[in-house]
This record gives sequence, C-alpha cells and structure tokens, in this order.
Amino acid sequence: MKPFYYLFLLLLFGCAAQVQPELKQAVDQKLAVQRSTQIKCDASLGPPCAIGSPLLRLGNSNVNNDKHHAAILDIGEDSLKARLHLVRAAQHSIEFQNFLFRRDETGGLVMHELLQAAKRGVRVRVLFDQMFTVSELDYLAGLAIQHNNFEVRLYNPLFNKAKTTKSNMFGSVTCCFTKTNQRMHNKLQVVDGVVGLTGGRNIADRYFDFDTSYNFKDREVLVYGPVVAEMSVSFDSFWDSDFTVEIGHLRDVAPLIVNDGHTSLSGFEAAERLRPMLAEIENRRLMYDLFVAPAHQVDAVEYYYDPPHGDETGNSLNTDSTAGLHATLAAAEQSVIIQSPYLVLSRRSRDLFRDLREDHPEIELVFSTNSLAATDAFSAYSATHKHKKHYINTLGFDVYEFRPYANDAAEFFPRMPLLIDEKKNGVNSGEIPAVGKNPALEMPGPRTGLHAKSFVIDGRVSMVGSHNLDPRGEGYNTENGVVIFDSEFAQELESSIRKDIKPGNSWVAAMKPTALPVLGEVNSAIESVSRTLPMFDIWPYRSTTVYELIPGATPKSPGTEEFYENYRPLGSFPDVISQKRRWQVILISSFMGFITPVL
Repeated sequence: MKPFYYLFLLLLFGCAAQVQPELKQAVDQKLAVQRSTQIKCDASLGPPCAIGSPLLRLGNSNVNNDKHHAAILDIGEDSLKARLHLVRAAQHSIEFQNFLFRRDETGGLVMHELLQAAKRGVRVRVLFDQMFTVSELDYLAGLAIQHNNFEVRLYNPLFNKAKTTKSNMFGSVTCCFTKTNQRMHNKLQVVDGVVGLTGGRNIADRYFDFDTSYNFKDREVLVYGPVVAEMSVSFDSFWDSDFTVEIGHLRDVAPLIVNDGHTSLSGFEAAERLRPMLAEIENRRLMYDLFVAPAHQVDAVEYYYDPPHGDETGNSLNTDSTAGLHATLAAAEQSVIIQSPYLVLSRRSRDLFRDLREDHPEIELVFSTNSLAATDAFSAYSATHKHKKHYINTLGFDVYEFRPYANDAAEFFPRMPLLIDEKKNGVNSGEIPAVGKNPALEMPGPRTGLHAKSFVIDGRVSMVGSHNLDPRGEGYNTENGVVIFDSEFAQELESSIRKDIKPGNSWVAAMKPTALPVLGEVNSAIESVSRTLPMFDIWPYRSTTVYELIPGATPKSPGTEEFYENYRPLGSFPDVISQKRRWQVILISSFMGFITPVL
C-alpha cells in the first residue's frame, strides 16, 4: 500500500504546490528592474494618446445621466472591431477577463493591442482561466516582463503551472476532482468604467469569424452606463482571489524569468487579412453606425455574476448567477425563447420548467441549440440525446437543432465568401483538440455551430451572458451576464434567435408519430425509466427524431398532425457521416450518464 500512499501525497502536494518564496521574490525583483515604465505616445492624438470614440462618449454621458444603452453583437467580426476600438480608445483602464485565449491571428492581435494600450499609459489587467489558455512558456514570460502598466493572471492553474500535461491532468483529477473542475467561465471587457462588453465569446479565430474550419455563431452585448461599475467590481473580486496567480509566479514560468531564459516577445505584425479591419476601427463614423446608432436606450440593466470559488461573501441574486437567472425565468407567463449551444438542463432547471408548464399550460417554450453535426462538444450532445424525449414530451419544449451549413450562413457570417477563398488557399487556424475533426460533410466553407447563451421572456426581458443553463454552469463554473428589461431590445434579440431556427437554418427535434398506440406507450414508459439511470441506458428505441421541412411545404408547430404532413424524418444524427462520432454519442449516453454534471 505504501507506493499508493506516497503517490497520493505527491498528487495532493502537487495540487496545492506554490512557487517557492525565494523564487517568487527573485521574480518580483527581476520584474521591478525589467518592466518598462516608459510611456510611448502619439503626440498628435493629445493626452492620453487615445483615439476619439463615440462609444466612450455615450458611456460617459450615460454614467453622468444615470441612463443605460445596450447593443447586441451578433457578428463575430463586429465584436472584434468593438473590442479593439475600445482598447485603442481607452484613456484610463482596461479590465479584460475571459475563459479561453488562443495565440492565433485574432488572439495574438488582441493581446498585442492590449499591450500597446499599456505602453501609452493605460492600466491594463488581463485575466484568463488557465485550463484552455495558451501555455507557451516563453510567450507568457515575455508578457510578464513587458510593462509596469500591464499584468496577466491565470485563474486556478493546475499544479500552479501554465502548462498542463496529460499526467498533470490525470493527477489533478485524481487528487482534487472538484477543484480541477472549478473554472472561471466569465467573459468581460470593461473600458474606463463606462463601457462594458459581456456574452459568450472566447478569444480565438473561431469566435470572430476568422477560422476556415469551424466558426461559432455567438453573441455579446455592449452596455453603456452606471451598471458597468458593477462589472468592474466583479472583475476586482476575481483579480484579488486566492485562485488567481500572476503568470510570473507560475512554477514553470518563474524559472525562465529568473534565469534570463528566452522571454522576449517576437515582433508582432497583424495578418494580412486582419489589416482592413484595423483601418476601420479608427473610423469614428463607422464605429458610431455599428455600435452606437443601433443601441437601445433600455429601461434597466441588472448584472449577474458568481463570486470566485471559495468566496462566500456573495449572498444576493446578483452574486449567484444561476439563482438570479432562475428567478428571472420563473416570472415568465407567455413565452421563454432560449438559445444555448448545449441542451443539458440540470434537475433544478428541469423542475423550474416543469412548474412553468404546470402554472401556464399554453406557455411557449423554445430551445435553439446545436445538432450533433454542428456542435463542438459531442459529449454534451450525448446528454441531450439521452434526455431529449423528456425535454420535448414532458416539459413541452420546441427543440431546434442548428445545421452545420445554414442556408443563411452568408448573413450570419459576412466574411463567409472570404473564408471560402481563404480555406481554398490553405489558411488554417489549427485544430482545437476539444472540437476534433469535422464529423459532418465537407463543404467549401467552414462548418458552423451555435455558441450564444441568451434567453427572452414574454417579449420584454432578455439575458445575454456566459451561462449555458447547464449543470456545469450551475455547479462548477463561475458565470456572468446581464439581464435587460426593455421590450425593443427583447424583440431584436428574439428576432435574431427565431431567424436561427428557421427551417433552412435548423432542423426540428420532435416526437415520432405512433401507429400502434399501445406499443408506443410501452416504449415511451421504458425509455422514460431508462433515461433516469446513470448507467446502462441501453433501450434502443428512441421516441424522438430530427425532422426537416419538405421543400415547398409550410412550417408547422412540432407534434401537430400538420407537422408530420409537412416534415420528413432524418434520423437522430443528420449530416453526421462519421460513424465513430455516432457511436461515441450512443455509448456516452448509454453508459456514462453520471458525468453529465461536468459536461
């Protein structure tokens, strides 16, 4: 038993290991000497060397007049323009928080622009979750020593390291399963305390419509006004958390700094295909037309966020994102329109929608999500496959599954013609292991999937944020987002989601018609029992399938007699040509239902 005992002690020590105090002190001494304090500035811009911004002008006006405006960012490239414009326009401070950062063309550009803002006198603080963030040690060490105004920290680094090996991951899960899964999923950018940006996007090519293999249809919201101060408070709570570590203090980065390893950043040059956008972000008129003119003056905005793990100070709905969002959803009477990439509802959420259906039998419940062919996470879709009958038949959801090549893709992704040419010419952002190879048909353009997390209640209340309304967001992740009370804003958001569920953009998941009622009821009863089992859900006869509108037919509500006359069944996994992917979903849903809380 002794070897296992020593292994356990080693793993337990590794999970909690910190950089040695002497090494940390040596790092701090190096940084104090090497970090530049020089301010480089284009004198023609005037102090503080920032470009003029109609966005900041609106934000300052709203703060002074206690008003709020909000603008939806549905287009990935527009979101990148807004982010970069605000970075170049910042005069005092930038708080930048996100779950995932990749050093691809857009990610590298974002980090470069943040660094340039620091060099012209803006205080820039950057915070990423460690799990899926870039782990190039020389790059991180180079960032650490750049400038006194610039600091990068990572949240909950496994073994207090930037780079996680397979053995580290195994050891961390073995010794500290809960802590390993406690991730910071928040997305936030705050500039000068008056403009905030939050939503679903991480920092990588595929979130900004620049990936030639796979892109996300995602959503964020720009918020102008007093509530942005609360966003800054939430950022500070994470920045100061015991879970957060400065990159220079990480066990694998610190030696590079102390020993004068290779830490310099190579000269940065934006990719050729990004340069037209960089010219546009300094065009004030264009920025006004894109991000100020479409903004709605809204009645009220509430910001929700979870406190960092281990912080027990949060005791209100605003500092418990799941409780706050559930309280908002519970007030629905007529309709709930939800969009999330993963239809994986926790027991708590299922109970909420069951009560809504009982209290308001005619309520419209719509869920826009990914098909297996479109998703980036087949393991999460396995849970959808397992419980789909319950969502449709018991809770009464109309479920729409996004197609990997939507008919309106050119509208959703205005860069699509360019992406097709770039793909043809070999432009490649590289694979993300979590997504894997394309399981669907190959097409000239990239495959696409949903990543937006939003809902609209009764056409008057909206949410845009990072929460997938899933067990992981409820139990392990920290999340954030805004709830906006305004009918016009809600109508714009609902229209956007309803466009995504149009027949050419999404398939419909619905109950199969039953020719033999008795046998159908027996099958349904067995399936219902089987789905509740954490393992051995092996009943093969599913009561649901995916449907497509027959060309020329009229769309009808799922489950009605007219529906089956106008739609044709496609099976559970349309457009998925990978048999391996099909079997992965079936096996996970059959034998690994117990992992649903961490999907």
